[in-house]
Amino acid sequence: MNTAESRINTVGLVLVSHSRALALATETLIRQVTGSDVRLAIAAGAGDEGADLGTDALQILAAIESLDNPMGTLVLMDMGSALLSTETALGLLPESVRARVLMSSGPFVEGAMTAALAASGGASLAEVQQEAENGLRMKQQQLAPDNITAEKNRQIPAATPKHQRSLHLSDPAGLHLRPAAALAKLALARSTPSFIAAAKHPDNRVSASSLTAILGLDLRQGDEIYLQTSGPDADAFLDRAAACLQENQHPPAKIPTPVENEATKHPQGAAPGFAQGPLIIRDGLVTTVPRSYCDDCAKALHKFLEAIAEVRRQLSDHPILEAQNVLLSDPALLEKTTTLIQNEHLDAASAWAQSISQAASQIDALSDPILRARAADLRDLGNRVLQALGVTADSQPWQGPPAILLVNELLPSVALRLNPKQVLGVIDRHGSANSHAAILLRGSGIPYVINADPVVFANTQYVAMDGKTGELWPDPDAQILVTLHDRERMHQDQNSAGSYGQITLNDGSTLELWANVASTAEAAAARRLGATGIGLLRTEFFFLDQKTLPDEESQCQSLRQVMAPMQGLPIVVRALDAGADKPLSFIPIGTEANPALGRRGLRALLAYPDIFALQLRAMLRAGQDHDLHIMLPMVTNPEELRSARMILDQAHRELEAAGHPHRWPVPFGIMAEVPAVALCMKQFNGLTDFVSIGSNDLTQYTLASDRSNALLQTLGNAAHPAVLELCRKMVQDSHAPVSICGEAAGDPQIAPLLVDCGIRRLSMAPPRLSNMYTRVSGT
Repeated sequence: MNTAESRINTVGLVLVSHSRALALATETLIRQVTGSDVRLAIAAGAGDEGADLGTDALQILAAIESLDNPMGTLVLMDMGSALLSTETALGLLPESVRARVLMSSGPFVEGAMTAALAASGGASLAEVQQEAENGLRMKQQQLAPDNITAEKNRQIPAATPKHQRSLHLSDPAGLHLRPAAALAKLALARSTPSFIAAAKHPDNRVSASSLTAILGLDLRQGDEIYLQTSGPDADAFLDRAAACLQENQHPPAKIPTPVENEATKHPQGAAPGFAQGPLIIRDGLVTTVPRSYCDDCAKALHKFLEAIAEVRRQLSDHPILEAQNVLLSDPALLEKTTTLIQNEHLDAASAWAQSISQAASQIDALSDPILRARAADLRDLGNRVLQALGVTADSQPWQGPPAILLVNELLPSVALRLNPKQVLGVIDRHGSANSHAAILLRGSGIPYVINADPVVFANTQYVAMDGKTGELWPDPDAQILVTLHDRERMHQDQNSAGSYGQITLNDGSTLELWANVASTAEAAAARRLGATGIGLLRTEFFFLDQKTLPDEESQCQSLRQVMAPMQGLPIVVRALDAGADKPLSFIPIGTEANPALGRRGLRALLAYPDIFALQLRAMLRAGQDHDLHIMLPMVTNPEELRSARMILDQAHRELEAAGHPHRWPVPFGIMAEVPAVALCMKQFNGLTDFVSIGSNDLTQYTLASDRSNALLQTLGNAAHPAVLELCRKMVQDSHAPVSICGEAAGDPQIAPLLVDCGIRRLSMAPPRLSNMYTRVSGT
């Protein structure tokens, strides 16, 4: 028998690890000793190319199948959920293959090495497994030569945690989604069980690796909690866990928190604005799944795991989506679904829907309104997986005449698709002002009232609503409608047609007011209000709900629709600003320790030049009949701008060769968001045609203050002297015109300070134009 045949007829080894780097290093160590005589496969890491920490049952399944032969396969696992993932993979194997697979409880590195040596010598599967179990024998003999002592040590039970840490929750939101997700992720990476309990209910301890179980404890600010674990790294784990929870070692003063009583609930405003119109009841916005069963449980489980893997690929390291990613690894959810499939023979969709429904109901019962709002996110995640399973929700809730929707619970993925022209307002039987759905509706200008009593609308055909106060008027009479009409007219006067584009200042110079837009409706509003032009057309919003990159024609059409109302006026289109708080599934940036300082904006575009060039061609084509300007986000060095200009020139040549009409040449400018640009502005002279200050990021990078962290708001905003000094320096050093398109441009308290710095172009959300005009002009 030759060497190749000998190698085929040996036991195969599968290394299952949370860390792909660890598995690869272990393989390298083995190969240095055994050479190529061992059949070995790696199933390590999660996400694209295994870049994230985690394990994937489908990856393990593929690894086992690739090594299968009559000699069998031994699987070695590093810790924690690797065991669960491997057991799940084994459940998906045909019985004939599963019978030839064993799992090892031996140490990962030492066990893999001793198992590889045995396998390379032709040992049987049982013998290879035994060698892996004995992987620590030499070390144990050296450190504990007394075999009796060693045996006693092995017999010490590890069921009861030996280490406990008492902490008090100081976060005003209690133990909410993000720190809970960080704790669960930390616990999942350990092989030793960890637990968390509230001091007020010490017997009700739950696994620290289950995010749904942690949230179910309903922990509030001031609550004392116990973290419990065992193992030699217990103290290190407890230290890291405390850091995840951002705890103080001294308990804060307890503040009485009112508990909301179901009987005292009343409607609340969650997104301001007035609306009146026909009432449409749409209970079907949340996907419902009829209970159905399967004949092939293994096939159903495989389908479920594929759906989980697909959704995991869609998610990213954005803090909110990262928490959803942790939920996808939640042992409680996965085990519940697996049990329903295997024991009750439910199909994948029915089992998952039941698991999500029960988990969300537990969150609904919590007393903290912020935590209760996360139930919608849990159901939203449930819908993502159901869609991956082929069960789709009605993603276009209303396509008829303009109306007000009454829903049972508005999910963020649905809110994202509401058209303000068709959906005049939303009344929610549940909901939360802190929900992501509310944030999306506030951004789109759709009034939103939550916590509505469905009984009130039992026979209602027409309704009026105030999204600011939460007031509702079912079937209002004529007098009420007149009163509401007057109130709404006063509210909308500031957004009536006008000429708010230019102001002559006392020094004789002209201040131009431009508009930031992301939709056709916003562009139309900007034109109606007389904006000088579009100072920022955000393109990333075209892609946020896309799983794949839209083609050139689709991008071109989307841009044309938004540009159309501004015909004849200058339009500044920002290239795709992906990364950080705007993750896109088709740009695999991967996990970054600090996304705000990572590959985002132009950095990401230059890393994916084909995607960049595609968008530039779409911009040039869409801007054929417009005064088009193209702006680059997150620029740091002049070399980046030179590289981008080369790609722009190539895009022009490709369109010219293909005979596509397009705008050429076009002004090419930069966003000044990084302090390095402000400090070295002279180096960009001659390279950029214009500069637009992104005050949001410039402020957070200058003050080293995360703009999304409410606890850091006291550090300052764009009115901080350091930020204003950078703005003033850019105006002085730049040969190109300098504008500002961040939130500060529309802030009536900050904008005059920017004007004092010499800035003569302010770009803001269209509704702010009239107020800013009045504030600066004094009229």
